[in-house]
Amino acid sequence: MIKARIVFYGLILIGIAVTTTFIYHNTQQADINYYRGHRLFEKGEYDKAIKFFKKSLLINPANQDAVTELAYSYQWTDNYEKAMSNFQRALSFEPDDNKLKVALAKTYSWTKEYQKAIPLYKEVIEITDSIDAKRQLAEVYIWNSQPDKAKDILEVILKDTPLDVNAKLLFAKAMHYSGGAEKAAVIYEELLEKEKSEEKDIEEQKEIKVLLGEAYIISKDYAKAVEKYKEILKEDPGSIEARAGLADVFAYSKEFNKAIFLYKEILEEEEDLEVKRKLADVLSLDKKYDEAIRLYDEILDEKEDTKARLQKARILGWTREYGKSLKEYRKIVEFTDDVQVALEMRAKEAYWNNRVKHAIRYYNELIKKDPENVEAMFDLAQVYSYQSMWKEAKEEYGRILAVSPEHCRAEEGLEKVKFIADHLALKSGYEFFEADSKGRQSDIKRHAFFNKITFPVNYNFKVELDYRHAYRSFSDFGDVVENEGKVELLYKRTPDWWVQLFYDFIAYNKDIDTMHNFGSSFTFRVFDRGEFTTSYQRERLENTSTVIRDAYYKDDYKQRIYFDVNKKIKFGLDFLLSGYSDDKWKYEPGFDLLYYISLEPKRFMVKYRVFFRDFSKTVNEYFSPRDFWTNTLTFNWRHFLNKEEIFFGADDVYYDLTYNLSVDSEDIVSHGFIGEFNWDINKRLNFNIQGAVTNTSVDVYGDKRVSASLKYYF
Repeated sequence: MIKARIVFYGLILIGIAVTTTFIYHNTQQADINYYRGHRLFEKGEYDKAIKFFKKSLLINPANQDAVTELAYSYQWTDNYEKAMSNFQRALSFEPDDNKLKVALAKTYSWTKEYQKAIPLYKEVIEITDSIDAKRQLAEVYIWNSQPDKAKDILEVILKDTPLDVNAKLLFAKAMHYSGGAEKAAVIYEELLEKEKSEEKDIEEQKEIKVLLGEAYIISKDYAKAVEKYKEILKEDPGSIEARAGLADVFAYSKEFNKAIFLYKEILEEEEDLEVKRKLADVLSLDKKYDEAIRLYDEILDEKEDTKARLQKARILGWTREYGKSLKEYRKIVEFTDDVQVALEMRAKEAYWNNRVKHAIRYYNELIKKDPENVEAMFDLAQVYSYQSMWKEAKEEYGRILAVSPEHCRAEEGLEKVKFIADHLALKSGYEFFEADSKGRQSDIKRHAFFNKITFPVNYNFKVELDYRHAYRSFSDFGDVVENEGKVELLYKRTPDWWVQLFYDFIAYNKDIDTMHNFGSSFTFRVFDRGEFTTSYQRERLENTSTVIRDAYYKDDYKQRIYFDVNKKIKFGLDFLLSGYSDDKWKYEPGFDLLYYISLEPKRFMVKYRVFFRDFSKTVNEYFSPRDFWTNTLTFNWRHFLNKEEIFFGADDVYYDLTYNLSVDSEDIVSHGFIGEFNWDINKRLNFNIQGAVTNTSVDVYGDKRVSASLKYYF
């Protein structure tokens, strides 16, 4: 029994000894690995040090020094994810270690996780009141596009330590990026003189010179910017920053070819994503969209870049590839959950699909969140312009030019709005029309000269005065002279509704009674997807000499509704009830469907329309069929020849070709050809010429028309 106990206790002692030896050996190995790593860490050989720290921590995970130095090693070898993970682990050992908090905050800021970095800096500042931490927090605010918050911190630092050069430099940067480029340039110049006089580090001087060049560009002092970048290149001919800065000057001053050449030259020597993005931006401004998109794709293949993808999405929108554009916007939203990008996407989608009221609301929400989003501001100004919301359009173009004075499209848009909203306009022209059909009671030959004056009373109300002098002849009644005067009033509260009223009189020679016509229409938007119009108008009949001499007229009561399914598809329904002066009635319901196969600048559209026409009684004086159907297929091609993009404000030049194919219930086939040429000679003057020919099978009906006009804004 005693021997058994002795053996038992002996085994226990041996076990304790072995365990102790094992633990001691492992601890010794952990320490050896740590100290080997530490020596390499001290020499700056961080990659090698990492291996030993990891071995040490495998044996002893609680080695706080190994964890801390491993975190710094990862940070200084640009392995930020692992650095952050290990700094957090080190802080679990020492939660109050402010040095570790600052190191973690720095790493967050380098990976653009500013919202995580900012609270850590604030926490350290609250405890230590550290000037270094304040400076670093200010720098993070600058990086996070919050320069005003950076200025607040730096003003406090400079009040206590006015000679703090680093704080001054950061303050200049904050001014630089918050609209105070000219004041920033003054500070940069002072700092540069101080650096030169004290013979400070050349690299620091170069950094300030580069920043000074940027400030000169922003303040549009391009000559000084060029001088500063050339000064850097004289000292360092290979300076990427100076050459890129010089290219920036050319880009801002719209010398795009020079900018493109320099950016490409830099990229041939060194792959630089920022320079590549700038080149893509300039190519897009120079309307080289395909090349710009290819470069953005190259950037995005290397890494996700929100700015590059956003610009790509915008370019696709400019080139009217709306589906592809929205796809890029959705990728950004999925990747970043950026509220502003999501709003821009919704606004553009509404704009492109003619959801006018939704587009206006979304753009205004976006601009409220991002007051310098020029893309959104310009889109909104375009919506206002196309909706004849002149007051709002003027204000929006003005805001764009306050933010971006060099925005030429906004300048052109504003100029055009001012002409339309504030100036008298005169449109003068000539028209010839001839129609002949024995079977369908048409006998018209007319030459007309016309003048129309448009007078804008205010932003919502305008008056149009129209005078037309015409000479017409019929096969049985010649030399009829007409003097026609018309007054039209138009009041708009767009995009919600608008109303139109007119009065028209036509005085004849040859003792023909004066004809009085009048009418009105009211239109309003329906669910922001289309428009409904109800109208009434009295209109003379003019198809033969009989109806002219006997003063025939008709009263048209019409309702029409149309809907935009999307940007490319529209459909409409209408119903026309006409009462004739000889106590006859006409009923005419219709339907049409339109599809844009392609959009501007080479727009191709196909439209199908069918209508049913039924008169209460057939008469000889005018074409008045019973149970009459007509199906029409229209093909329209419009090619814009603009030197610039197509937008409200551009001087449009286009030609337009239309072919109409109609088949009616009497099996008569009609072919109609229409051609048009339109030229905005400048913002004040427009020239337009049109011609049309219609022929039918078995020579039932034929007509031809030519018109030419000039429109001038005084």
